[in-house]
Amino acid sequence: MPNVLVLGATGYIGLPFSQSLLRSGNYTLYGLARTAGKARTLTVNEITPIIGDVSDTAKLTSLISSTPIDIVVDTTSAYESSAQLLEALISVSRSRIQTLANEGYATPKLGFVYVSGTWVHGAPETPVSDLHPVGSSLSKSAPQDAVVWRCMHEQAILAAHDVLDVAIVRPSQIYGRTGWIWTSWWGPLLEAKKSKTTEAVEIPTKPASRPAIVHIDDVVSGMHAVTDRIHGLLGSWPVFDLIGETVLVRDVMEETRAALGVTPPLTYIGPQNPFHEAMNVTANEKSSRAKIVLGWEAKRQSFIRDLPVYVKAWEAAQE
Repeated sequence: MPNVLVLGATGYIGLPFSQSLLRSGNYTLYGLARTAGKARTLTVNEITPIIGDVSDTAKLTSLISSTPIDIVVDTTSAYESSAQLLEALISVSRSRIQTLANEGYATPKLGFVYVSGTWVHGAPETPVSDLHPVGSSLSKSAPQDAVVWRCMHEQAILAAHDVLDVAIVRPSQIYGRTGWIWTSWWGPLLEAKKSKTTEAVEIPTKPASRPAIVHIDDVVSGMHAVTDRIHGLLGSWPVFDLIGETVLVRDVMEETRAALGVTPPLTYIGPQNPFHEAMNVTANEKSSRAKIVLGWEAKRQSFIRDLPVYVKAWEAAQE
């Protein structure tokens, strides 16, 4: 039974992903927790907690070696420590391989699954897939400013394939459950509801944009499929875009306004920062390879139809 260490195990992606692996009965789960409270959350969910921070690579290296850990899954999007973490994983895997080679033994590589995102594609005018290079001279569009760093980090991960079995999972804009990312758009509407204002509500996006979205459950199933195949079953290019559908921003916001019972009109003031710009991008990506290689398909569709449910879940999470 493979031992899996999930970084960000109590987070929006990390916890349901860990629960999915546990339900399969095929994995033993370890999770990184920064506080005693988060460690308790992991324990309650039958995940062995490791108190520490992703930046504490010495502690992670020791854990990976002593347990031993077979697969590491990074759901943190921790920019500051990403390169340092990758270097540590390369080092511990290389040491494991060399130690056993000196004894005349072969051993599997350490597996590493990294969660990136489709914003690295930017806003191409023609369709692209996860086979298209991102952030390069051959890219059809520049990556969004908020995630430029991820392009080179993805390349560094792929370049480590000689000592790590690697995979990169790129979900599009995630919705469902707490759905924190939608606060930029839905937060002003919730404030208008609470204040009972009659003035127009300013929304930091453009109504004609059409971003790609995917439900958290579908992200988890895609990540699970990748983890199942991490040791040599993902082909020569282990990069997978996960996209459920695209939606028109105007439709999203008008349905959200109705779901929250907000009566004033909306005023679209455009993106106000790089994060808003990334959310505002009109997507042109496909998930064909995830279907071909992983057998993955998004099961949660009809976002606009079911939007009241998602808005209520998000609203409850704000309390």
